[in-house]
Order: sequence, then C-alpha cells, then structure tokens
Amino acid sequence: MKEKTGFMRVAAILFMFLATSCSGLSVMSDYDRDYDFTRQRTYRWVTDSGRDSSDVLSVNPLLKNRVQSAIDRELAARGFLAARGSSAAGLEIAVRAYISEKSMIRREPAPFYPRLYWWGKGFRYYPWFDPFEGVPVLYHYDEFLLLIDMTDQTGRRMVWNGSARGLLKRYRTGEAMQKDIDFAVSEIFSDFPLQKAVRK
Repeated sequence: MKEKTGFMRVAAILFMFLATSCSGLSVMSDYDRDYDFTRQRTYRWVTDSGRDSSDVLSVNPLLKNRVQSAIDRELAARGFLAARGSSAAGLEIAVRAYISEKSMIRREPAPFYPRLYWWGKGFRYYPWFDPFEGVPVLYHYDEFLLLIDMTDQTGRRMVWNGSARGLLKRYRTGEAMQKDIDFAVSEIFSDFPLQKAVRK
C-alpha cells in the first residue's frame, strides 16, 4: 500500500510542478568570482549512480528531460555546447528536485451569522458580524525545490549553482507544465555570469 501511494505521488508530478504566476516563486544563484566562465564552453550531464527516492527527477525520467531541455536552451543561448558521446567536457551539470509538505495558518474573515441571546425575560436577536475579527484556518500545501549545480572538471570545484522554490501547481497538459519550467529555469539563469548572446 505504501509503494502504491509513492507511485501515485510520483505520477502526479507530471501534472503538478512549477507554479510561477502569483505563487511567490523564489530564485537565487551564486558563483565563484575567481572563475573564468569563458574558458570552458562544453558540458555534460551528471549520470545518476543510483536512484534517490527523495529526488523527484531521479524517479521521473520524463520530468527530468523537461527540466534538462530547459537548462540546455539557457546554456546554448550563452554559447555553451553539450558534449556528445565520449567527448571530453569542461563542465558537469547536475539537477535535482525535491518536494516537501508544508502547512500554514491564515486568518480568514469571520462568516456572518446571527446570534440569539437571553435578555431579561426572553431571547433577543442580534445579527452579529465583525469585519475585523478573523477565523484561523489551517492550510496544507506542497512546495518544490529545484537545484542546479555546475562543476568545473579541471579543478574539480563547484563554480555556479542556482535554485528555485515555489508552490506546486496542477496541470492538464505537459505543454503548460513545460512553459512554467522554462520560466523558472530562465529566472534561475537571469544572473548567470555570462548573459545571452544578442542575435542580429
């Protein structure tokens, strides 16, 4: 039963991933200031030595291909080339994604409802409503974390990493999901040391 629940959760990721509009997408990146990014222009993807069940991309190849294709486009726009076959690559790219369950308490406007109360010799009707009084409501939601690491193969050191964090969103089509993935990856690379080449 536990395995079935895990399988259904992973399958649902195909329809739930990056919520980028009005979801509070948070991105950040950092890089080695002493590294010359013009020195290495070829890269290859890190191959998984084993499956990490907590890494959504490790257990969902379709979703991983979507994320990698978005990263490929960002790198290609900056003059990087993916190494083919056994070709040597100067950089290694690793990507991971995790999902965590979160909860929060928000105060919602109190509903309008009448009150009956005892006054003297009988009940009295009081249409109570206070627009400034809130009712605490507990919300549960899922949050994703996408991580991208870039490592130089010559010096064996990490030279750049970026991340995006936000709410999961339900999708009807893979195309809609790809659009949001592209947006999130683009935001992660917005402060990359090498900017996109201007095409004339």
